[in-house]
Amino acid sequence: MSFNNRPMRRSALIGPWGVGAVVPFPNDESLMIAGLDMWRYSDATPFVIEDERLLRRLGVKELRWPPDYREKNEDRNNCYLTIPTVRFPTWHYCPFCGTMEKTTLYQQQPVCECYPWPNGRKCNPSFRHKRRLIPERFIIICPDGHVDDFPVAEWLHQKPGYKYNPATCKIRRSTGGSSASLSGVYYECSCGAKESIAGATKPGALSRIGYKCRASKPWLGMESDDDHPCENSDVRVVLRGATNVWYADTRSSIFIPTDDDHTQKKILAILDEYYDVLSAARIDGEWNRVPIDRLAERNHVDPNELYQAFLRREQGMDVILTVSEEMTEDEYRLAEYKVLVKSCGNDGQPFHSKNYPISWYDPVISKYFKSVSLVHKLQETRAFIGFSRVEPKELPISERKKMLRLGNENWLPAIQVKGEGIFFEFNKDALEEWAKRPAVLRRIKTLQDSYKNSKFGANAGGELRPEFLLIHTFAHLLINQLSFECGYGSSSIRERIYCEKATNEHGMYGVLIYTASGDSEGSLGGLVRQGERKRIEDTIRDAVRNATWCSADPVCIQSLGQGPESCNLAACHNCALLPETCCECGNRLLDRGVVVGDLEDKTIGFFSELCNQ
Repeated sequence: MSFNNRPMRRSALIGPWGVGAVVPFPNDESLMIAGLDMWRYSDATPFVIEDERLLRRLGVKELRWPPDYREKNEDRNNCYLTIPTVRFPTWHYCPFCGTMEKTTLYQQQPVCECYPWPNGRKCNPSFRHKRRLIPERFIIICPDGHVDDFPVAEWLHQKPGYKYNPATCKIRRSTGGSSASLSGVYYECSCGAKESIAGATKPGALSRIGYKCRASKPWLGMESDDDHPCENSDVRVVLRGATNVWYADTRSSIFIPTDDDHTQKKILAILDEYYDVLSAARIDGEWNRVPIDRLAERNHVDPNELYQAFLRREQGMDVILTVSEEMTEDEYRLAEYKVLVKSCGNDGQPFHSKNYPISWYDPVISKYFKSVSLVHKLQETRAFIGFSRVEPKELPISERKKMLRLGNENWLPAIQVKGEGIFFEFNKDALEEWAKRPAVLRRIKTLQDSYKNSKFGANAGGELRPEFLLIHTFAHLLINQLSFECGYGSSSIRERIYCEKATNEHGMYGVLIYTASGDSEGSLGGLVRQGERKRIEDTIRDAVRNATWCSADPVCIQSLGQGPESCNLAACHNCALLPETCCECGNRLLDRGVVVGDLEDKTIGFFSELCNQ
């Protein structure tokens, strides 16, 4: 372990860093966040986050804030709370003389011992302190989540006649020549071996030197896992700072008002046991209160509370006990959607929204929406459940969690933030009628094919729906406009889409634009104020009008595929793309053409009429 104090924000341990991530620190130091088994908390500090729905969704008993480096553990001699790390990569080299040394996962950053090379090159003797070695730039990653050091010694001694002996071989790293590619990086050994790193990134290059994935998990202290060998041969050499070294997998939840105290849980347990009996007890189509009153008297609960809980169950509003680890993300969001389309909560609760029918607003937008909800208060919980390497990979939550620890503790790190937002419920009839137009389907056919063939949409289960594409693109355009009008940084505004990508089992057509920041910027009130009558109409109109022209047009609007895996049409950094923290889809599945139309046919755009008003 490394014991020096290196400050890091709590939220950074959910993303962009977290368990298994290689974190660059000042002074050319590279560390990896250790597994959850090694995280230590103070018993006197309240670290537990209350979110019953998300707990059931993730199948854990607790969600905990990451320890704050500024707080002390009173139970451990007032030592500061820390997040443990291991040293990775373990191969290091001197930036001056090139001397290489392989450390362990737990020792301090090594310094150069100035090995006397035959060419006489040494570190500057007048330097008052020994030079710190810096970590090797190249590492090996595996699609199954494993990560390992680049096999420097094996690569260097791959030719016949050379054999690596750790006791006698001294390795040196050098760069030079006219090439800035990998062919300009050399390893040489005191035994005479010399090899360029060129070709190491090619398929099969590592197998030629006999390298196989060792199922290495440095964050768990395991340099190899012989009990669970890795069968994946698709290992690859990458830079340790590359974006595909670590992808965070998080799950978020918007708090919605529910009854979760002891009495209400008792009532919900009664409903679980007798729900079918109560549902059958009707007299002339009305609910029969007699069996409900008898059950309430027998179990010592208020009959009116039991009756109201029964009605909520009938309306699908019993959102806690129906949540499970196996449910899909769309099923989980359905409960939030049902709350957002109406007024709910109050100022005394973490959630408070006021719903207005579209007739409350100017008729200019009445064709496109059914209602607008101003969310004065909301609370979002984001939990870290795992990670992947090489590419984002869809796995069950239970499989994700296994990579985070060796023990049996049942908790996950999470953060909780507060904010405000605006929820737009789209006009279902108008949206579905628009999505069936042949011109619209022809427009997005190329994008549907790209999405289906991409790794991002491999398990989509159907064609990409025009409705999702429209709602997602509208959210991006509106965030850009709100950022300009409200003064919020665009990175502090997020989207939460309530629409299925490929199926339509739940009939959700909405989007929540909200701020959820750990500081005061998340709840200044400007977003809700902009959603009021005689304000939001102009914002929507301006967002749509601005989308009719991009500074990259006509190249952008005529694009047949751009962005990651060609999963965008008319969307670039000049018009529709946002900071990565804002978008749920990694800036994919966007097209201005479905919002405002293209150069040949403006009627393709759902909001095309608004452009001329």
